[in-house]
Amino acid sequence: MLRGFQMLVLALASTVLLGCAAIVEERLSMRPSAASMPENTADMLRELQLATREFCLPFLGGCTGYLYGKPYHLTLTEAPEDPATLNFDVEFETANGIEIYQLNLTREEVLPHQGTMVLLHGYSVDKSAMGMLAAYFMFLGYHVIVPDLLGHGQSTVEQTGFGVRDADMISALLDSLPQREKPGPLYIAGQSMGSVAAANVARQRKDVAGLMLFAPMLPMDQATEAVLAEIYPRLSKLMSSDTVRQGVIGAMRRQDLELADTDLLRLLPQLEVPALLIASDKDTIAPYEAYLPLESETRTLIMAPGRHHMTVGFIDNELHQHISSWLAIH
Repeated sequence: MLRGFQMLVLALASTVLLGCAAIVEERLSMRPSAASMPENTADMLRELQLATREFCLPFLGGCTGYLYGKPYHLTLTEAPEDPATLNFDVEFETANGIEIYQLNLTREEVLPHQGTMVLLHGYSVDKSAMGMLAAYFMFLGYHVIVPDLLGHGQSTVEQTGFGVRDADMISALLDSLPQREKPGPLYIAGQSMGSVAAANVARQRKDVAGLMLFAPMLPMDQATEAVLAEIYPRLSKLMSSDTVRQGVIGAMRRQDLELADTDLLRLLPQLEVPALLIASDKDTIAPYEAYLPLESETRTLIMAPGRHHMTVGFIDNELHQHISSWLAIH
């Protein structure tokens, strides 16, 4: 979500001069500017054994692309590096330095699970941004389904669904797949705005066994303001919260949506579905402390200390232990 808002931030600069929320509304009503992906993305997806598919349904306004992958222990071809191991060594450069994450798993220590994991990306990226997370769950034993959200990637819809309108598309996609490609239990995992989509899918369906939310973003107006403050702190001081809020509300009302539909503090208590929330104490877009009130018998909150908003979903050995423990009882 963070990188995708950089183009929005440039447009917001003119809002300061005009003193008008109309610019914010207009930018959010357009197709999000895509964050750049590595040139070898297609090769990476093939190496991870993720197949690209297309799903079309006229009453949903067109088509979208999605990735599909089988559990590595069920495939006949070689999994990444070795079918008995999964190793990731990731570096991510932020304004505060380089974050490094390592994951080293062997089949002996990870017995295959059973089920399906739907992975939902954040604002302005696309399904390929969830490639490594998909590989992780495929190694754990899950079938994975990774759609492009509305207005992103291969979606033919020109407007984002704000994680709300996406729920109809995701649910229809799941219903279209044969049971052998989506064995239960069914989990929905989302990152940033994808967490909002995950909650809205769970609100529609009766077969969701659990939610896994990485860096679950604040309501859309607060998340937009936090991005502005992080990238352009001086400019953000000239931008009133009310201007940003009114622009976000205007963009959402164009699609008959309410700002409250992006508020996970309101949405999650309405659900009986178990949820695992993973957030960082250094993330202003999805701050750990904001979700402390949600902790309960059915909702588990884990801190990923010091992480950037974009790296909360990078699985390392420590985060794997938290996820594995939660999946073992849900």
